[in-house]
Amino acid sequence: MPDPRDRIDDPDAPASPEELEQADRLRAALADASQPSESAELARALSAAYSPRDLSAQEHGALVDRALSTAKARPTGRARVTRISFGTGAMLALAASVLLALWGDPRGDRRGPAAEMFAPALAVSRSTQDLFDAQFAPTGGETGRVDRIAMARATDLRDNEFARWGVR
Repeated sequence: MPDPRDRIDDPDAPASPEELEQADRLRAALADASQPSESAELARALSAAYSPRDLSAQEHGALVDRALSTAKARPTGRARVTRISFGTGAMLALAASVLLALWGDPRGDRRGPAAEMFAPALAVSRSTQDLFDAQFAPTGGETGRVDRIAMARATDLRDNEFARWGVR
């Protein structure tokens, strides 16, 4: 079907015999839905979108039957896989909760028969002897020593927190 926008002549000119023939075919296709026509299908769709009509009982039944037949045609293996995966997930969650109740709390409040076995090894900060190799100078360097001690203690604190959280 030629594109009407390709016409170069006057848009108010009378219709050509070819255009009249196409209009007659469209009119006949709109009157009889059994005739195939893309333009008629488009016109029906636009009309239904603008002012929808009620479905007849037969059309409604046919649509429901078609929808149910496609739903019944789906393989049952998918439903079985879904049930198995949810069941497996539930069993794993149950096992994890039983282990958590028996072995301890992940927040660090260990209670249970294996609390001693999983106790975190904490860093003990009592002396600064291992931070310095040589003897201190009589004057100067105090700021550097204090900074070195503060950094070592901050590292110990961070390591202890991670150990309590069970990140190690």
